[in-house]
Amino acid sequence: MSSAGAGQSLLEIPADPSFVFAADLSNNVGAGEASPISAAYLLGAYAVTNARWKEFLDDGGGDAPPYWNGGEYPEGKGVHPVLSVSLEQAEGFCGWLSGQADGVTFRLPTEAEWENAARGPSSYTYPWGNSAWTTYDGTTLTSRYNYNAVCAAAYLVAHGDEEATYNDENSTRYGESDLVSEILTVTSTGGLSGWIDHSTYTGFVFTDLFDALVAADGNTSAVGSYADGVSVYGAHDMAGNVFEWTSSLITATNGGEAGQRVNAVRGGSWYSTGRSCTTRYRGEGREGSGGYVTVGFRVAADTR
Repeated sequence: MSSAGAGQSLLEIPADPSFVFAADLSNNVGAGEASPISAAYLLGAYAVTNARWKEFLDDGGGDAPPYWNGGEYPEGKGVHPVLSVSLEQAEGFCGWLSGQADGVTFRLPTEAEWENAARGPSSYTYPWGNSAWTTYDGTTLTSRYNYNAVCAAAYLVAHGDEEATYNDENSTRYGESDLVSEILTVTSTGGLSGWIDHSTYTGFVFTDLFDALVAADGNTSAVGSYADGVSVYGAHDMAGNVFEWTSSLITATNGGEAGQRVNAVRGGSWYSTGRSCTTRYRGEGREGSGGYVTVGFRVAADTR
């Protein structure tokens, strides 16, 4: 069931007083710790879009993300998720919405609320079930969510015969070039190699073509594009497209924030591996004052 508040499509998520985070023996997954969700709550069916952020901006709130030009989002990207918005700015957006709503207070979801809504009552690995259902036939990637192999497959079709130059000064291949088709390889089940190698600073991520992609706000998709990827509660894009801010603090176990006390971001992104897009993946965190080209947000809300 859904309801609307201040122009938002909101889903009613039931309480779960016995909620525990998913547990796994591998890294970057919760330890099965309890985090009771004592009351039902509302959650946005979609991530907040560029167009919605523009309304906030035009009403005197927030800042234009760096990939916008002159206070305008890129052409054709109105219904793509807004990126590079800090936690504090996202909270400001929630306050702005609350001021417009009748009987609804908007906020960011807690990490437990996010995972609960994404995995559903059956604790699915993906919002739709326990299998990724991803295939690649050599030219076309069939997927229920937007992750790094989607970007790679698209670049192999559009730019496979173009050269990409390694442009990070730390790269063992600095200044050298390879064809995109020589860098990226997608497997029949949607696995990806050649995306990034942190030890040598090689892979597609350390090339000029990737930098150009990031400058244009990455390989995001319009919210709701993956109809087969909807959660059992009706939430779209809770796997991939953009990581989403939560209000919960964690000690990050992955990425540049590893070991730091930061806000949890959940769901994976267009940049992420498929594993990072699972409902249980919680190793990632971000400093709340920063803005990131892989991080957006969706709202939660309570009735008052």
